Amino acid sequence: MCYAPRRMKMRYLVWLLLPAVALPGCAMTKKILGIRDPGEPSVVIKSAETRWLLIKNPRFGDVASEPEYVWVEEDKVPTTITTLLRGQSAIIAQPEIVAKYGTPPGGGKISPRQGTMYQTAEPPKATAANRGGSALAAAPTRATASIVPTPVSPAPAPKPPERGYVVYVDSARVVIDLTNLDGLRPGTVLSLRRDRIPIVHPVTGELLGELDEEVATARVTEIRDRFSVAEVQSLAPGAQVQVRDRVVLK
Repeated sequence: MCYAPRRMKMRYLVWLLLPAVALPGCAMTKKILGIRDPGEPSVVIKSAETRWLLIKNPRFGDVASEPEYVWVEEDKVPTTITTLLRGQSAIIAQPEIVAKYGTPPGGGKISPRQGTMYQTAEPPKATAANRGGSALAAAPTRATASIVPTPVSPAPAPKPPERGYVVYVDSARVVIDLTNLDGLRPGTVLSLRRDRIPIVHPVTGELLGELDEEVATARVTEIRDRFSVAEVQSLAPGAQVQVRDRVVLK
């Protein structure tokens, strides 16, 4: 029997497979050996503008002076037991709570992950091109200008007060940011109130105001240069005084 043709076939196969073995970086070698191509590395470019998230404060309840919600940067959400079990979205504040806390500190915008509906973009300025005519056609004549009524600008939203808040809570005492310059005297009775329900316009999305309720009453015992101390006199059933509660003179 002659084995020459078989040997020739074996040598031919070796020469065919030799480039695939000698060049392990080529696509054919990876395909033959079953190696998955990792693809091109991706680079995530972080925006220079800070985006904020209002989240539940993990220290709230353990420290009396800590607020219930705090602003954090979008990529610096703390890891807690809640986030491990239910994800980071479980501690993100609701839109109505964001409306009460106002704008985040410093610069930047509220993250889209917040889901808030209270941010409205400025409408684009009208030009002659998007009005469908030239500048001369867009300009009204004297006759038409006298007929067209002057648009009435909406009244600006009332600015929230900068003073009159609880800044510290200690068992039966509270510290407020009002002094004698605000009309306080030793013995003045105060109403500690909490904003509960934001009233939002259903069409424009503008925050019109809030409905509040009385949490407790307190009597001023000490007045300092920049703050005052008051003793809690009565509490609403099931309520507890917290930092950022409003203070109103009775």
